[in-house]
Amino acid sequence: MSRRRRQSPFDVLLEMVVYIIYSLIYVLMRLIMFLFDVITFYTSKYKVKSGHKLLSTLFDKGHYGEFKLYKKLLRKFHKDQVLTNLYLDSQNTEKTEVDMVAVTKKGIYVFEMKNYGGYIYGSYKDEYWTQVLNRFSKNTFYNPFRQNYAHTKAIEDYLELEQSRITPVVVFSNRSKLSKVDSGDKYLFQLNDLHKFIKSQYKKKPDIFTDDEVISMILKLEKATLASDEVKAKHIEDIEELIKTE
Repeated sequence: MSRRRRQSPFDVLLEMVVYIIYSLIYVLMRLIMFLFDVITFYTSKYKVKSGHKLLSTLFDKGHYGEFKLYKKLLRKFHKDQVLTNLYLDSQNTEKTEVDMVAVTKKGIYVFEMKNYGGYIYGSYKDEYWTQVLNRFSKNTFYNPFRQNYAHTKAIEDYLELEQSRITPVVVFSNRSKLSKVDSGDKYLFQLNDLHKFIKSQYKKKPDIFTDDEVISMILKLEKATLASDEVKAKHIEDIEELIKTE
């Protein structure tokens, strides 16, 4: 039976040095990413559009997921084309909150962002989906396609458009595993795949809006952003009541 060679003091010191260097590189990279997020938060109009504060955006999982989606969309769209936190009239509640909308000449894209990790199970037909982090942690959540349908319908009614001109898209974090999801013919992507989807849309879809129409819709949608605290509180109450009655 062979014995493991005893490390010399030099080997131990070398491992410590390597570990410290890698740790410093990791911390430096995280610091650079943090600074980039801070700069983007202020220069991209996200602070004004979302109404969120910096710390609540960077350290709240849901808010940070929306912020990551916003940054991804800015790689394809101008920042004035992307709107967040829209409060619109809804069929089921007095108001519904739409996470993010991109207004383009190809159509309007309504995004629902889920910053979830783990394995995701569900079908577009189901009322609820399941998130499994490990064998001890399992959570259910409302079908995001159904959730986004209400948002799409609200946009459709508010802008007085045909449903065919609006495209609902559900986006999950890159930390999620979507192999057990049946999305049917609906659009479901992880964040990393979103750019490829948008690029394909621009290649195959003709323009359906003029520049003037895009500007007009953006100006109208901007009126529905930055709702007052009273409206937001009422929206939360309506959602809670709706869940109780289901």
